[in-house]
Amino acid sequence: MAQKSSVFSGVFLLLFCLFFSSNSQAQNTKYQEYGFWLGGANYHGDLNPLYGFSNIRPGGGVFYKYSVGPYLAFKGGVNFARLRYKDANSNEPFLQRRNLSFRSNITELAAQVEFNFKKYIPGNKKHFYSPYLTLGVSVFKFNPQAQIDPEVQAIISPDSPTDNTWYDLRDLGTEGQQNSDFTQRTPYKLVQPAIPIGIGYKHWISHLWNLGFEVNYRFTFTDYLDDVSGQYVDPNILGAASTNAALADPSIATGPSIGESGRQRGDSVSNDGFLFIGIFVTYTIFQGNCPQQ
Repeated sequence: MAQKSSVFSGVFLLLFCLFFSSNSQAQNTKYQEYGFWLGGANYHGDLNPLYGFSNIRPGGGVFYKYSVGPYLAFKGGVNFARLRYKDANSNEPFLQRRNLSFRSNITELAAQVEFNFKKYIPGNKKHFYSPYLTLGVSVFKFNPQAQIDPEVQAIISPDSPTDNTWYDLRDLGTEGQQNSDFTQRTPYKLVQPAIPIGIGYKHWISHLWNLGFEVNYRFTFTDYLDDVSGQYVDPNILGAASTNAALADPSIATGPSIGESGRQRGDSVSNDGFLFIGIFVTYTIFQGNCPQQ
């Protein structure tokens, strides 16, 4: 947490210094932009601790931007994505044995500050492009789900057909959160805050249209994007041979069960995060006179 705080402090200091060092050169050009972005989303957490990109899923959103000058803008937007990952993607033997998986739809409201490293004015042939840094706050909703592994289903209930249902993992309490007799953990909240930090590039292309590219990482305050955080619990707490137990410990599909009570299931020290990467298009509306060419 101390390292994360130092990163945020450094970014804020950089924004402060860059803005005020260039503010004396800023023109009084104010304009609004309406835009959308399309691209992908990638998850980082207990199932993807090495920042792999084998399961990038679609993402997109719409946003409004208000520029108070050629260097600084404020942006608000709504973003959507689906995150997905599974231990089977990993080259790590333990993760392959653990055999966990999840998917989750993400809906986010975000507010960000955007600082251009160069003077940027849409329609101005001298100031038509700039790299930029962005930082802000957001609130997002998620809901991790998983299916029962067919091989697990065949072991715990050989006479039942394959279960293709997507189960809401929070409601099942795979680490004992929903058992009233197990008070060590409580259910996590499905609405969480995050800190978006990103970099991008914008370019005026024609008339009042702009095109750009942005990479934006979300530092979250939850370790349960993937429903994995702490330790395995006694299967009797979940219900032996139950749906809860099958989703909490699907390792029986890859060998003997590793879900012993108290054994590490996830990394409870580090929180999960996710990344948006995409191309955006905006349309500009100037306040007052349009900029000179």
